[in-house]
Parts: sequence; C-alpha cells; structure tokens
Amino acid sequence: MLLLLPVFHAQLEAYPVPDGISPDVVQAIMLAKLSMGGIVSIVIHMPGNNMSLQVRTARDAVASNWELLFPWMQFFSNNFLPPSQRPAVLPHGLFISTCEALMVTVRLLSAMSHFTEVGRQMMKTNPTVQAFFFRAWVIAGWLKRDDFVNPLHPGDKNIAAFTQANICSMSVVCLDDTLGSPPVSIIASAAGGTIPMASLALRHICRLAKGISNIPEPVIQTMGNFSRMNACVSGLAQAIRFMQSLGQRECGCQELFLQMGAVRTVLHVVTMLWERLLTPAWNISDNDPNVWLAARREALYMAYRYIAYSMNCADDSISVVSQALQHGLLECLLCTGTLPAERVDNARRFEHDHDIQLLKDLPRFFVFSKVLRTLGPALQKVKQSGLELRASKDPVLWELWKAFDSAARIFTNFCELPGRFHFYRYQCDNQTCFVHFSENDVTAFCCSGCLLTRYCSKSCQKDAWKSRHRIHCRMLRSAIGQILILRIPKCFSDTLTQGNRDIREIRKSLPIIAMAESWILNRRLNEIKAGYKSIRDTVEPSNDRFVLQVDMSVHPITLSMYPLRDYPLIGAIGSSETFDHGIADLVTTTEDSPYDLVAVKVRFGRESYSLFSPAAALGIAFGWTSGIQ
Repeated sequence: MLLLLPVFHAQLEAYPVPDGISPDVVQAIMLAKLSMGGIVSIVIHMPGNNMSLQVRTARDAVASNWELLFPWMQFFSNNFLPPSQRPAVLPHGLFISTCEALMVTVRLLSAMSHFTEVGRQMMKTNPTVQAFFFRAWVIAGWLKRDDFVNPLHPGDKNIAAFTQANICSMSVVCLDDTLGSPPVSIIASAAGGTIPMASLALRHICRLAKGISNIPEPVIQTMGNFSRMNACVSGLAQAIRFMQSLGQRECGCQELFLQMGAVRTVLHVVTMLWERLLTPAWNISDNDPNVWLAARREALYMAYRYIAYSMNCADDSISVVSQALQHGLLECLLCTGTLPAERVDNARRFEHDHDIQLLKDLPRFFVFSKVLRTLGPALQKVKQSGLELRASKDPVLWELWKAFDSAARIFTNFCELPGRFHFYRYQCDNQTCFVHFSENDVTAFCCSGCLLTRYCSKSCQKDAWKSRHRIHCRMLRSAIGQILILRIPKCFSDTLTQGNRDIREIRKSLPIIAMAESWILNRRLNEIKAGYKSIRDTVEPSNDRFVLQVDMSVHPITLSMYPLRDYPLIGAIGSSETFDHGIADLVTTTEDSPYDLVAVKVRFGRESYSLFSPAAALGIAFGWTSGIQ
C-alpha cells in the first residue's frame, strides 16, 4: 500500500482546490476524498513502534507534502462540516458524509502530529493549523452521535468515541509549554466565548466516558481487540489533562471550570468507568500488551491529578474539597486504589500514584468547618458500602486509610465538643450587657476590625472598645489573618478578593482551628519542651522570646520553634504573612512555659497564612476553653 502514496499525491496535485461545491468539480472532490482517505489509511495502519527506514520515509513524505494536503483539509472542513457552506442538495455523484470529512481532516492531522516531528511542531507553533484544529474541536464537541456514522461501516457504534478520542489527544499537543502555544483567548474565540469553551471541554469528557462504557469488552485477548478501547481511554485522559492545562495557563479559566462542576464531572467519570477499566486485568500481568492496564489506569490517575491540582491551586480550595467529598471521592479512592499486592511495586506508589497522594493530602483540610460538615456523611457512606474490607487487601492503601480515618475521627469529634460553637456571635460583647441575638440578626453591630464581636447598640460597642476590645481586637485580627481593615482603597480591592474569602473561611472555622491547636499542644508537650531546649542553646542570649509554629498546612501537623525576631514580619497589602509581632508585648506567659507565642499556619490554595494563636485569642478575648481533656 505504500507504493500508492505517490499516486495519491499526484491526484491531489492534478486538480486545484475548488472555491466551492458545483457540478463541474464533483470529480475532483471525489478523487481528493479517495486520495486523502488513502493517505490517512497508510499513515495510521503502519505500526507505530516500527521505525524502519521504509516507515520513516513514508511518514516524512506525507509531512513534506503538507502544503499540498492542508488546503484540501480546509476545503473539506469548510464545506462538509457544520456549519458549512454546502448546498442543501449536493450535485449528482458527490457523496461525502460528516464522518468522512472528519476522517480526511482530523484523523490526518492526528496521524501527522502523532507520528512525525514536523506535524507536532506545526500543532505547537503554527497559528493557522492551531485555529484549524480548534475549529474541528468545537465542531466535534457539538455533533450528535448520528453525525459520526461511517457509510462504509454503518454498524460501527463506537466511531464517535474513537474520533473524539483522536481530537482530545491532539488538543494537549497544542497547549504544550512552548512560545508558540496558543493562548486561551484563541481557543475561546473558536468556541464563541470562555463559557462555551469550558462547556465544550466538559462535554468532551462526558461523551468520551459514555462512549467507553458502551464499547464491549473483547472476549479474546488480542492487541487488535483492545486497541480501540485503549485509544478512547487515552483520549479521555488527555481530555482531562487539556481541561487542567486550560486552567493553568495565563488568563485561564480554572475557577470557571470549578463553578461549572468540573470536580463533580470528573468523579462521575471515575465512578462510571473504574470497574470497567480495571476489572478485566485482575488476573493478567500488569505488563501484558493485550490489556494495557497501565494505560487504562492512567485515565483514572489523570482524574485524581486534576482534583489534587484543584485542591492545591484553586482560589476556593475549601469548596473544592467539600464538593469532592460530597460526590464520592473517598469511595472512588478506595475502589481504584485497591490492587493485587503481588503485582504492585509498593515502593514507588507514593511517588507516582495520584490517588495515594490525594489521600495523604486530604487531612490538612480537616481544620475547616465547611469540610467537616461533608466529611462525616462521606465516612458514613464508606462504612455502609463495605469498601474498607476491600481496601484491607492492599497493604499500602490500608495503612494510609487507617491514618486518614484516625485523623478524620479526631477532627469530627471536635464537632461534638461545646467549644466548637461561635458563642461569641450570639451575645453582646459588652461585659455589662446581657443581650442575646441570633446568628443572622441584622440589627446587631459588628466590629469592623476583627469581624467577630457583635453588639446590641453603638453605646455598648464604644464601652467595650474603651474597656477591653481595643487590645483584644488586635489579637483577633491577627488570629483570623485580618491585619488590615477592610476599608481599603478601591485600587487594591481586586488583589484582596482572594484574601477576604480566605479570612471568611478562617473566621467560620476559628473554634475548630483553636481546638486542633489545643489538642496538638497537649498531645506533643514533651516534643515542644525538647525543641525549646534545643533552640535556646543555639541562639543568641538576646533572643529571649520564642514562637512555636503549629503548621496545619501539611499533614501530619508539624511543630517548629523560632526566635521571635526571626519569625516572618508582616508584609505589604495582600501579603499572606499576617502574624503581628506587636502582639508579643500584649501577651505574658509563665516562667515554666516552653514557648511565649504560638503561630498557626493554614493554607488556602496557593496562599498560606501565619495566624496568631486562635486558642489564645479566643481565650483572652472571650474566656473560651476548648473542652479538650
């Protein structure tokens, strides 16, 4: 068949590319369709791992004739893919379906970008080729399943998933980290806007997942029987990766994806497909080329990678975690993470498996009340489903799950203690006043500095400020990360939007963070004393005050001791370093205390906040006690 390649090129050269469809160019169009289809068959059906001189020569010959092929690809795309310029009734003798038009455009471009370096470079750097591809990406996303029917194989019901898999695999090539990679604005322009672009990216993922679920599992295990399944699974993995790449790029739309339910969509895909992808390979070697278990598992891990990226980088990471727990993240992790122990390299699982890393990273979000509200029901679902018995068969997963479950129970138990309540939100903070009100009472006056204390009247607020709140407010502001008042110049409002959202979450979770702080200080007191003794012997005598940092931005929680003067200072507007050194002058400690001040470090997305001890702030300002024995 390789001998026909020059013939196909000669036929394309023999006719100029028509300006449109008319009866006098039917013969030229049909010959071009047959020639382009033949070239696609030659490039695709040559073994991908066969790098003989004959194979390389044939593929290079196709790539070298790009200037001949591309105008014909544009012609078929413009005239036979919707919305097209084709007439309502085609001239006699002209038979070209939507599926055939996709084959001679998208599949040829896919073959060139996959098998030739010239094709990959064009996809990465050529704006005309990129615009052409993303137009096809948009068209394929909105086509109905019936539009993919191949006239030569009308019974092939999986051609739609296979074609979309090809397109999604190419989309990642375009967004490679090169100077020529298209900005998100170009892709959004092809889709008709940022919102349609995000909707299409999610639509590709959903349609591929549905297509994979409809592909029958081969009875006979041969390379050919599994090739279409593997191509579609690879396309699904690349579709999820493409969505993540769109969010990561400058002026990306990560937050828009999350608002449109990207985490929910990805978890739905995992729930739908995990058993289908992993079960056939349970009794087969992990390296068996007939099954490609590693390639199948890659689609699941790419889904977990996207969720982990969203948890660590999204502006509202707390909502991401809550949404993931609500839509079955724990069940998915226990189902897909369980593998036969004799076929797993346990030493490398923590390094490469995104599901293992995700399960390790989740406990650092337990200090936030919004997460705890969804954690309890999520654990209950796991208990009811019996997935813990399944997880116990995998030694690595089981040890990790036991640590996760232990941390989850500790923090959910905090919610049963009286100290979890925001009691200071239900009463006037003036010591001489006994007025109580509801949480949503709009008549209450709120301190604009700490945003925690409430008053029944302006007079009570003034009395409290003179008597004690002048000092307490500074501590509370530092405890919630609010060292700056909210009345800021308009020019800074955009830069502090993220910080204000984080401060709101800290404020809502303050009693939980304070209880976690109290628990860790009581539990690890000997470690704290040893750290204090060690640092005291190594620093200058003038450093007579020390800060104990409780780092809740990682799990397990870590403790560090610093001289006060070496601890990070308050930064400029928008800085995440919020620990107020001036508070040291307001706090006194006993002589036998192994530290002077406590700083609690928490993390939201990419931002970390160093807070003055919430337990100390609540205790000094309101007489709060954690209730932890």
